[in-house]
Amino acid sequence: MSKMQTMSSTQARAFHAVANAGSFTGAAKALNVSQPTITTQVKSLEDLYGVELFHRHARGVALTSTGRTLLDHLRHMYARQNEAIEYLEAVQGLRTGSLWLGAYGPYEIVEILAEFNKRYPGLDVFVRFANSVTLEDELLNHNLDIALFGCLENRPEFHTMAYRWSRLAVVVAKSHPWARRKSIHLKELASQRLIVRERRAEARRILEEALNGAGVKCNDVMEVGSREGVIAAVARNIGVGTICDEGFLPEQLVVKLRIVGNDSGTGVDVVCLAERKESRFIGAFLEIARELRSPQVQ
Repeated sequence: MSKMQTMSSTQARAFHAVANAGSFTGAAKALNVSQPTITTQVKSLEDLYGVELFHRHARGVALTSTGRTLLDHLRHMYARQNEAIEYLEAVQGLRTGSLWLGAYGPYEIVEILAEFNKRYPGLDVFVRFANSVTLEDELLNHNLDIALFGCLENRPEFHTMAYRWSRLAVVVAKSHPWARRKSIHLKELASQRLIVRERRAEARRILEEALNGAGVKCNDVMEVGSREGVIAAVARNIGVGTICDEGFLPEQLVVKLRIVGNDSGTGVDVVCLAERKESRFIGAFLEIARELRSPQVQ
């Protein structure tokens, strides 16, 4: 980037005013200029460095994590404009900053993160595990940058990239009578205590659709709020469970069985807000996910 392409004092002042006022209208009044002038200055600053400084919404604006850090620089060292410029250049070069991720399970997210960390070791990464409905809400509320889960429906707000297909399977304890088997039929689950995920979980929805489709009714059900919780309960031989992923299993404790005549499963997608897919941090993560994703879903 040319040395001439740096943040101007006008752009910095416009950003500072919007951040303090919480809106472009308030900033325009504070600086006694037109609102389009403020909007143009802030937008040109974001375009210059390829960053997002504000989340726009009907009630005004909210600072992104990059915006909050920039505001700290300007508040404490406003006269030292070069320090703020160096920070933005670091964000542009993916040398500093933070990325907030969400995932349904640990396997796929850790797979991508391992490569992401090699390429961008200076970035701080935070990961939250939750069910699919919660992850969708967190993306829409700008609490997450990217999430990996089975997207519940096609939504125009989301940019979705297929990453892997995960098949529904049964898991039993090593001490369970089925432990030496390779597969079971769905109807056999009716005779067992079934360990299932919470109702908002995608794995629970897939299981119930499969059972209803086969006309199988399970009366003895225990609900557990995580994949790891299901596996732990199964390992203790409290019941048999179902999982909907190809992640790691403690093979010394549980056995995975194929379900005969049933191909139910769910896709694991990499999801972000469509309006943010071109941001540098998110774009870098999507590029790595695209390189690593399963050939079967490409």
